[in-house]
Amino acid sequence: MKALCMLAGAALVMAMSTPSICQPAPTTGFHQVQCAKINAGKGVEFRKWQEGDLHKYAQAMVDSGRLSSWALIRAVTPAGNANPCDFYVVAMYPGLPPQPLGMEELGAALKKAGFTMSAEEFANRRDSVSTLVSSAMWQNVVSEGSMQKGDYLIINTFKAPNPDDWAAYEKKIWQPLAQQLDKEGLTRGWSLNVLVMPPRGNDIETNGVTVDVYPNWDAVYKPDPEFYNRWKKVHPDMELGTTLQQFEKLGPNSTAHLFKVDDMISSAMVSSAK
Repeated sequence: MKALCMLAGAALVMAMSTPSICQPAPTTGFHQVQCAKINAGKGVEFRKWQEGDLHKYAQAMVDSGRLSSWALIRAVTPAGNANPCDFYVVAMYPGLPPQPLGMEELGAALKKAGFTMSAEEFANRRDSVSTLVSSAMWQNVVSEGSMQKGDYLIINTFKAPNPDDWAAYEKKIWQPLAQQLDKEGLTRGWSLNVLVMPPRGNDIETNGVTVDVYPNWDAVYKPDPEFYNRWKKVHPDMELGTTLQQFEKLGPNSTAHLFKVDDMISSAMVSSAK
């Protein structure tokens, strides 16, 4: 991971490696992921907040160029108290992450976006319907395909002893499989992401994430009897069982949870609408 190198060049709040000598780090793919719970008895109010002020604010952030895209991702399984996150708010940046907005800057942004409420009122409204559980900065290593509103996501989390080796093996093995699945229309996309902040360490439960994107509910659960044949086509010289054993050594798969993209805004969508 190049987190230390990147932090030396910018103040940060998923980077590839930490070489012994700092090398130029990629400056794209950064995204903040906020895990939040809906406050007890506030489900209906949260939905109104999500579809109204939250969407309007996120649209303004994308329109201003501060974000390249934004998504609200809702937990499907597990859900309720069994899941630490009822939803993720994912804010994707066009370059290095900007400094978080203070209350004064937030107030100015709200006014520019057409809100009549103050920054304090906006924050109080947000906190009345939801509670922030955690926030982390990630960086995308590689992506295939795309993601859009209504898609289902299987988010796989990993705790890799060496995130560099794990990420390299993921790219080698799963990226070509993801490309093939996308060609066949079985999935819409796949991405590989690594933790940037907080700094990785033994106390970090997750330092790597892969996301499988499915275009609909049926695609998530549809059996794939051709998987082994597809594997042999993509990796004719690699034995499946041995390869999976190597994966387990490089990065044990901690969880695999199902989410749905409830809302999404991107600069590409904005441009195409103009």
